[in-house]
Amino acid sequence: MSGEGARVDRQKLLEIGGQCFGRAVRRTANLLTRTYNAFLAPVGIEVTQFSILCTIASAQAGSASELAEMVGVERSTLARNIDRLAAAGLVRAEAGEGRRVIHSLTAEGEERIAAALPLWQQAQDALQAELRREQSDMIREDFRSLRRAARAVRPAA
Repeated sequence: MSGEGARVDRQKLLEIGGQCFGRAVRRTANLLTRTYNAFLAPVGIEVTQFSILCTIASAQAGSASELAEMVGVERSTLARNIDRLAAAGLVRAEAGEGRRVIHSLTAEGEERIAAALPLWQQAQDALQAELRREQSDMIREDFRSLRRAARAVRPAA
């Protein structure tokens, strides 16, 4: 590209940086991930893996696609994490109906969740202590609203 063409309004870019929901959510998610990961480090799992293990343990997902949706990750991210969890002996895959694959926890996976739960609770309590109770509820409701809005305006693939 040459130096000619449309000029970028740098002030507009700064405004976008302060207004963009995607940027704000990404920055917050990254910081929260690092926070939870630090609390969960003693048991050797990260918060995404913890969330996957908890969702598998709840036995609500009938397929890998449902599991990815419930955890809030892309299927490729889920697949990488499931591979790591399986290699660590924490989950196993079983044939489901049709082409579906159902995941379940191994005994070691159940033990790891039991060890991780108090650490997750410590992280949750520490974050909660920094917020007023009504803030926590409002934040969760705002996230639900933002997810609904994103689904409503998302262009078809």
